[in-house]
Amino acid sequence: MLLTTKDFYTEFTENRHILPYYTKLESNYNKKIFYSAKRDTSTIYNLKCISIKLFPKYLTPYFYTDTNIGVKKIFQKDVNGCAILIKEKVTIALFLRNEYSKKFRTSINRSVNRFELCFNYSYKMITESITAKQYKFLMGVLHKMLVYRFNQRNEPNDVLDNWDYYYNLVFNLVNTNKASILVIYSNDEPINISINYHFKNILFISISSFNHNFSKFSLGNISIYKTIEWALSNNYNLLDMGYGDLEYKRFWSNYMYEYENHIVYKKTHITNAIASIEASKIKIKNTLKKYPIAKKVAKFKTLFRKNKSSLNHSINYKTIDVLNPITANLSEVHFGDRNFNLIAKPLYDYLFLNSIHLDCIRVYEIEYSKEYLIVGSKKTQKVKLN
Repeated sequence: MLLTTKDFYTEFTENRHILPYYTKLESNYNKKIFYSAKRDTSTIYNLKCISIKLFPKYLTPYFYTDTNIGVKKIFQKDVNGCAILIKEKVTIALFLRNEYSKKFRTSINRSVNRFELCFNYSYKMITESITAKQYKFLMGVLHKMLVYRFNQRNEPNDVLDNWDYYYNLVFNLVNTNKASILVIYSNDEPINISINYHFKNILFISISSFNHNFSKFSLGNISIYKTIEWALSNNYNLLDMGYGDLEYKRFWSNYMYEYENHIVYKKTHITNAIASIEASKIKIKNTLKKYPIAKKVAKFKTLFRKNKSSLNHSINYKTIDVLNPITANLSEVHFGDRNFNLIAKPLYDYLFLNSIHLDCIRVYEIEYSKEYLIVGSKKTQKVKLN
């Protein structure tokens, strides 16, 4: 095969592997050498033509210099990366003050404080020695959360489509100190799980999801907050959130970057032509991205994607304030009961809106009516499920 293709970013993040066509990588965020290769020309001399996509431009690449080797670098349009740059080792409070606006800091601190006010919480960063049993449980929870999230958005997801691959990959990486799993707990229940890859001083925030019943509490932002806090204490310089135009990434990012496509080839008449054709194809794709048809094609693919599951049915409910609740003949619903999940979303919304701890309320079921009473020190509400 005269032309092969590689994904630099996947090799870099998931496999912690630098493709052998680079002699050195320099980090643009601190001007230090990130990677330097041992002199091994066997791969480069056997080269025909390779197209390498998704090279992050927070690194400067250096290639083998040889009169018989050619390199073409082409900008990848509309593929933007988001990262959080750590310039100095400080406390999380000082980091937020240095890097973000007062409005943003207030919002994040409010989210953390409100969550910790309402629940029996804990945070755990698992960086090594996870048992197969514990891993199976956490990944089962994460899978369920991802399925709900992407069904709700009616979008494909590469992790779900290749679940067995990621399941095996992450287990091995965590147990060799090359990845970590941040878990946010409420009453010992995992409600947010984030998988991070590690390569030298870069942490890659890669796979994350949360329990939709806690949607008002901004668990995604709390997860990033706790990841930054951990990274500050463990000498990381960059938290890479990858590509994908998502709102939370733009909010947190203080270091935006772009991607390049690299074409490396041995200079012969045939490979020169192949490299030129490949470069032209990438440039044409870049040009087409500015037209609306590109978005329509992406939407069309989503509608007919494989393994498409039925959409989730979100819990809809109405609330009515009750002044003098009567609970004497009602059955109390406890955390962990079989029907607790039916009332979980309205209950957690109630906690958020009233700034009250879970242990300070009581929930009662009004039989045969799909109605519940949430009784707190400040307010009682009747919840009607639709």
